[in-house]
Amino acid sequence: MDIYDQYERDADQHLAAYGLRVAAGQVPIVRDVLMRETQREAETYAGTGTVPGNTQLMRICAVQLWHVGAVEDALVVHRARGTSMDATGAIDAELMLGAGVAKTKDYLATVCTEEAREILEVIAWVEESYDPGRYAAFLDRYYRAGSH
Repeated sequence: MDIYDQYERDADQHLAAYGLRVAAGQVPIVRDVLMRETQREAETYAGTGTVPGNTQLMRICAVQLWHVGAVEDALVVHRARGTSMDATGAIDAELMLGAGVAKTKDYLATVCTEEAREILEVIAWVEESYDPGRYAAFLDRYYRAGSH
């Protein structure tokens, strides 16, 4: 089994263990997994790591955090997206909007960092077409069909 087969299995096991909608007590676990995989992916692309991040697992964690709807997770998801082209492709920009467009934009305006400004620019590209109900239905269909 190569690393990518292992990553697919790990992502499947994580999804089976926690589901798309995690319990409140599981949120810290999901954040930790996403941050760990983000770190691995960042280190690999910086040339300092030997084990790349599992972008399938990163996406699942981002989906789980989107369902939680905590506004501060926009930063965590953005950092994950920014680690590599693979991560950017795997983690939809919409996954930064779990708390909603207005609430996320208001929060980022108070953060006043370069990272927050970058996220606001990304949100500007997706906010007009973003419909949280449709997006949730899409995610449910995607993961129910085993497309990940």
